[in-house]
Amino acid sequence: MPSSRTKDSPYRAVVTTTRFAAVGAVAVAAWYDSFRVVPRPPVHGFFDLRVYRGAVLWWLADRPLYSFHLGRTHYGFTYPPFAAVVMTPLAWLTSEQATWLTMCGSALIVVVIIGRLVWPVARRHGWSPWFTVAVAVPVVFAMDPIRETLGYGQVNAVIFALVLSDVVALRRGWAWAGVGVGLATALKLTPGPFIVLLVLVGRRRAAAVATGTFLGATLLGFVVDATASRQYWTTELWDTSRVGRLDKPSNQSVLGMLARLAEPGEPDRRLWLVLAGAVLVVGMWRAVRAYRRGDDLVAVTLVGLTSCLVSPITWTHHLYWVVPALVVLLDVAAGSPGRRLRAGAVRAGVLAVVVTVPLVLSVPWYFPLEPGTPPTSASVELLGRSSFTCLLLALMVLLPTRRVSSAEPSAVQRTAPPRPGGWSPR
Repeated sequence: MPSSRTKDSPYRAVVTTTRFAAVGAVAVAAWYDSFRVVPRPPVHGFFDLRVYRGAVLWWLADRPLYSFHLGRTHYGFTYPPFAAVVMTPLAWLTSEQATWLTMCGSALIVVVIIGRLVWPVARRHGWSPWFTVAVAVPVVFAMDPIRETLGYGQVNAVIFALVLSDVVALRRGWAWAGVGVGLATALKLTPGPFIVLLVLVGRRRAAAVATGTFLGATLLGFVVDATASRQYWTTELWDTSRVGRLDKPSNQSVLGMLARLAEPGEPDRRLWLVLAGAVLVVGMWRAVRAYRRGDDLVAVTLVGLTSCLVSPITWTHHLYWVVPALVVLLDVAAGSPGRRLRAGAVRAGVLAVVVTVPLVLSVPWYFPLEPGTPPTSASVELLGRSSFTCLLLALMVLLPTRRVSSAEPSAVQRTAPPRPGGWSPR
C-alpha cells in the first residue's frame, strides 16, 4: 500500500512547479516594467558612482575635495569628508571593477534585507518563505527607489543596512547598538533623526554610542583633511544648489513640492519651515508611540519616511524606506491566522496597492521638467510630479502600528535574542 508521502509527491511537484512559474512570471513582469514601460531608463551610467570615484581620485592627487566636478557638469562631491575616506578603495579599482562591485554589493544587500524582513512574515502566516521572498525580490527591484539606487551606483543600500542593523542590535541588547546609525549619519547626514528617536524612547546608551560614533567619524575626517572638513561644515553643507534644482520631479521632499507649486518663483521658506516642522513632530510622535507599543520596525520606518519629507532635497532613490513600510502593510493585510479579515487589514491592503503601483510605474518620470520647460499650473502635472511626496505623507499618517502580544516582550523590554524565525519585523 503506497504511503501518504508517495501520494503527496505529485501534488507537491505540481505546487513547486507552479511556484517556480509564478516567480518567473513576476521576474519577467518586473524586467519588462523597468526596461519597457517606465519612461526613464533603469541605468544612468552609474553617474553618482563616477562622481564618488572621480572625487576620491581628485582628492588623492592632493587637490581640494569640493572643487571637483564630473566632466563638464556642475556635480561634485556632496558628502562629508569621512565619506571620502570610506570611499578611498574605489580609487584602487578600475572603473569597471568599481561598477560591478558597487552594483553587485548593493543588490546583495537589498536581497538580504528583503529576506530578513519578509521571511518571518511568511512563516507567521503559514506561507512558503522561499516562495514569498522570491516573489518579493523582483517586485522590490522594480520599485523606483531601488532601481534608481542601482542605476546611479548610489550608497543607499549601505545606509539602509547600517540603520536596520541597529534594529537587530537593540533587540538583542548588544552593547554596540547605535554604531550603525552613527556611521550612517557620518556618511550621509539624513539618518540623523534616528539618533533623536533613540533619545526620545529612552535608549540613552544607544543614543550615546550613535552620537559618539558620528563625532568620532567626523573627527577622523578633520584629522585626514582639516581644510575640506571646515569647508564642508561651514559652506558646502548649506549650498543646496550644488545638487540640482529644487523643483525637479526627482526631488520628492516637502520643499520640492512647494518649489513646483511656486514655479517660476521661489518657494516660501517660512511656509516650508512650518510644514516641515509639523511633519517632523507628527512623524516622530507616531514613531515613539510605535516603539513603545513594541513595533520597533514601524518606528524606524516612520523616522525614515519623515527624514525624507523634511530634508530640503530628497531624490527618489532616497525613498527606500517604502520597502519596510510595504512589508508591514503586507503583514497587517494578511490578518491574524485563524481570524476573520478585519477593516484594518483591508485598509492596509488597499494602501499597499496604492503605494506599490506608482512606485513600480515611476509616476513622476511621466511629467519631466527639463530646462527651459515653461511652468504649468495643471493640477494633474503638479500632482504627478509630487506623487511620491503624497505617498510618503500618506504612509507617515496611515502606516499601522501592530500590537505585540502579551506573551512577547515589548521592544523597550526586549534584551534577549529573539525567538526562532530570524529578523521578525514585529
